[in-house]
Amino acid sequence: MLHSSEDGLTRNHIFLSPNGDYSRPMLKLCEHCVNHEKKVLLLTQQQFNLPATLKKPRSLVHMERWMSITLKDIESAPRRIIELYDCQPRPDLIIFDMYSIITELLSRPVLQQCTTSTLVRHIAKCAAAFCNYLEMVQASKQKQKLNAVDAIIVLPTESYPLTQAQFKLLIGLYFSDNELYTNFASLSERIGLSMGLH
Repeated sequence: MLHSSEDGLTRNHIFLSPNGDYSRPMLKLCEHCVNHEKKVLLLTQQQFNLPATLKKPRSLVHMERWMSITLKDIESAPRRIIELYDCQPRPDLIIFDMYSIITELLSRPVLQQCTTSTLVRHIAKCAAAFCNYLEMVQASKQKQKLNAVDAIIVLPTESYPLTQAQFKLLIGLYFSDNELYTNFASLSERIGLSMGLH
């Protein structure tokens, strides 16, 4: 998997959230990128209260820079993520909100009756699909000599339903060499640097 661009900056990041309280700084970063003419793609399970500039874009061009896709459930998420490659303009920033996807998975009564191994497989398939999609986007942008794509994966600090060992394995298999953050302000600063927003 490609992790850095020719300028040597790491492009893939993980934000570990202890309580799910990350929507405001995350949307502020999205808004900042869009206002600097960057294309942003948010993959989530949540319905956010969007800032005015994202909710009501000023123009068609402005609208094309922002796309938020709500994934219905974790079972269909891998297929939907891969299908994005054929229909979505190549984004400059992709945020994959796995925190909300895992939270939704654990909240459904039907899935609460599943075995832990089934839940873990759902999460692993979702992570694998996103990695495949990100690789295709990175390769496409590189081939077209476009700016590298930055990616943020939002994960909970609590590993359940994965064990700590499985959680480390998930990161090692799919998100190795990604920079880890627990402070979104620091992550936003790094994204701004790599995207030349300062």
